Amino acid sequence: MNLLKMLSASECLWLCLAVLIPSASAEGSRIKVVVREGSDAILPCSLSTKESIEQHLFNWRKVDPKEQEVFRYDGGLHYYNGLPGQDEHFRGRVSHFPLELQFGNATIIIKNTVVNDSGVYTCDFPRLQPKQTFTIELVVEAVIRDRSGEITGRVAKAFARILKITEDKAVLKCEVRDASPKPKVEWRDGDGNILPAEEPQVSHTGERYNITLLTTVTRTNNSLFHCVATQEELSHVTEDELYVPFCEKLCKGQDRTSGQDITGWLVGWFIGILSSALLLAGLLATKTISVYSNKGCTGSANKSSEDPPAPDSETGPEELKGLRNSSVVCSPATSHVWLSDS
Repeated sequence: MNLLKMLSASECLWLCLAVLIPSASAEGSRIKVVVREGSDAILPCSLSTKESIEQHLFNWRKVDPKEQEVFRYDGGLHYYNGLPGQDEHFRGRVSHFPLELQFGNATIIIKNTVVNDSGVYTCDFPRLQPKQTFTIELVVEAVIRDRSGEITGRVAKAFARILKITEDKAVLKCEVRDASPKPKVEWRDGDGNILPAEEPQVSHTGERYNITLLTTVTRTNNSLFHCVATQEELSHVTEDELYVPFCEKLCKGQDRTSGQDITGWLVGWFIGILSSALLLAGLLATKTISVYSNKGCTGSANKSSEDPPAPDSETGPEELKGLRNSSVVCSPATSHVWLSDS
């Protein structure tokens, strides 16, 4: 009850919400906390055993995107009553709940948050056995006001991607999510010209809008396109750039054609060789062409007194006819081909 008297109404509300968040019970688990810029953020850290940590050490650090010392408590001492080392960015903005320490609660509050507070935090109990570490991700959402300072909103973020692509056209999708006030969404080419598009698909929850816009583009000299979202009330414009690889698709098709030409040439060459072989076999079968060969054999008893013709001599069919009627000593195997007169 004394604790509630020490806290403001907003702090009481945040503390009640923190109780509803389940405590991390194992090292490496992570809790995500989302707040709007300018509000207070409660980062929960509580031992599952509920044992008192009044005489223990626990240390809060921001570890991503860069390391910063946020809050350190050691047996009653902390950054605001004697301990040095707190990062200047958090000085005067971080507090804990002293009366909750007896229940193992090391939760802290970061007041008046800014976007730069976003990141990953750890709550360490280095002296416990085993050592325990809790991980909390804090997301601080930007709040935008118009020039008069009266209208608050959420800046739009545009996301562009290719839904379908062929060699000469593509369907592009632009998405804007959770934006307030409602943005105007357009597709533009690389020269800034507004492109025709389908009717935008719009949904909203309260004052937060989700918008999807589709367009179909054809292959031109310009392959760069922009998804643009404009919030005039906030004087805010954002865009996402998208490159459509028409040329790459076309070049791949040309490569495939070249491969088919090479394959066709190889097939034609093989068919030509095969046809030549079949033609040669047909000529042999009809005795239109004849093949004579020396087998390298030895002579019989009636050996000729003359040596057989040399392999490279000009011996015609008549000489061969005489040789067939006698026994000769054959030279190493050779073959000769003559076309028949018949």
